[in-house]
Amino acid sequence: MARLQAKPIRLSETQRNILKQLQVGTHTPQHFKQRANIVLMASQGLSNNEIERQLQISGETITKWRNRYAAKEKELTTVEVENPRKLRNAIEKTLSDEQRSGKPATFTDEQVACIIAVSCQKPDEMGLPFSHWTPELLKDEVIKMGVVPTISTSQVRVFLKREGFKAASS
Repeated sequence: MARLQAKPIRLSETQRNILKQLQVGTHTPQHFKQRANIVLMASQGLSNNEIERQLQISGETITKWRNRYAAKEKELTTVEVENPRKLRNAIEKTLSDEQRSGKPATFTDEQVACIIAVSCQKPDEMGLPFSHWTPELLKDEVIKMGVVPTISTSQVRVFLKREGFKAASS
């Protein structure tokens, strides 16, 4: 069975210098240091197994970052030639995690807007027996109105704060 060959990494002197700066920078996030280290070691011709032994990180991680850098090699060279000032940013982008979708929003923009709209009305003008909203009272009212099936008092407080309102304590 044939062995898989690790992708070779070829770096220009400028790319190497930027990666070395990332590798040793005192304000460089740890993940950039580790990934820069992987790329630098790969550019010296070390195998993934050797890098794994020296850095004591998983082979999957090494393969992922080696392959990602190799895939961007032409793009990085183009940036270096056409706009050298943007090279560091392009390298950091290459060594960054991909955007994740995250958890979907629980409340729609329309629901949030309705909660804020209700909070702008005076409760006593709506026929309610109090003069000011508290997050707890607002929560109860928007549930009763059918704006949302359920919501926590703390979530109402978050929406109000995000809109610049200062909520009274419940």
